Amino acid sequence: MQRRHFLHSVTLAAAWTALRPLSPARAAAPPDARQRWQELLEYARWAPSPHNVQPWKLKILSATRAQVYYDPTRLLRHTDPTSRFTITGLGMFVECLRVAAGPLGFTLTAHPAPEPQLNYAATDLQLFATLELAPSPTTAPATDRELIRQRKTSRLHYDSRLIPAPVQQRLTAVAAAYGHTLTFSSTKFTVDFVLDLNRKTLFTDLDDPATRTELAGWIRTTDEEAATKKDGLWSHCMGFSGRLMHNFFFHAERFRSAWKRRVLGQVYKHSMHGTTTVAWLQGPFGRRPDWEQAGAMLQQLWLEMTRHNLYLHPFGSVITNAEAYAQFCRHVGHCAESEPLWLLVRLGYSQEPPRSFRLTANDILC
Repeated sequence: MQRRHFLHSVTLAAAWTALRPLSPARAAAPPDARQRWQELLEYARWAPSPHNVQPWKLKILSATRAQVYYDPTRLLRHTDPTSRFTITGLGMFVECLRVAAGPLGFTLTAHPAPEPQLNYAATDLQLFATLELAPSPTTAPATDRELIRQRKTSRLHYDSRLIPAPVQQRLTAVAAAYGHTLTFSSTKFTVDFVLDLNRKTLFTDLDDPATRTELAGWIRTTDEEAATKKDGLWSHCMGFSGRLMHNFFFHAERFRSAWKRRVLGQVYKHSMHGTTTVAWLQGPFGRRPDWEQAGAMLQQLWLEMTRHNLYLHPFGSVITNAEAYAQFCRHVGHCAESEPLWLLVRLGYSQEPPRSFRLTANDILC
């Protein structure tokens, strides 16, 4: 009788333990779950984003589930009003997590939130996607995730070497696998046209007070500021003195005269010395799923470039400025009815440039 009473008590206790709500401390992700996601973040935190705004946050739910959020205070309300390029950047961040998970034997699936674009009116973190890790069903070699940390971006001089045809073909194949077309040009006429158009467009955009004010919030003109904030556009990486960049963004009236504009234009043009190749991407880019997919493709393309020690410098102003975009399309014979040209870059070989700072994994974790 005593034994039955004892067993009955144990059963009730076990049932009560299973049914009662977990305390916040016990409901938190176990240490091994945090360690796994933090390992992935140590790679993904190096993902590129427009003006290096790094809008992402990650909330760990379990060892195999997490949620990506975006921070509305890190959005570009004026220069990216449709959020298409920020979403592309978030797509690259998710793709970095996916690549980083491969060598651990996992595949990563993202379930995006349904909103068609980002919510600029929000004041708190907003859900971007829910992520799930599952054991990889194949034994195929995973992408070398160290390429994420070695990713090549350079705004310095290039050394005038042409990109070998097999490398161009490989990069074209990566874009084509995602339904996009990558076109190269090494003709001097087109390269000079693109460099000059980018220079003129950049100054035209920065003459707009709203554009200049928004970008000024992301300019880092001292080493201390760059190291403290760990985001934005550091003058050391841009190839210009911090004093010059500070004056240009915060004292634009000092650069109104024609002769100063000519001098500044020559300085910027000289920074492009050695450029022999430009390239542009064309493909689906009209809706949020397109932007997310474009981000995954661009990340894979950049990793493949890194494998070949090839550097990239994006010319975003030509794409976002309507008049410059029209001029570029006319120059390359792009039909307005076809899929948009959504990225223009210069490519080449460069000395190792300074590297911009990134938020730490702990900064990103919710």
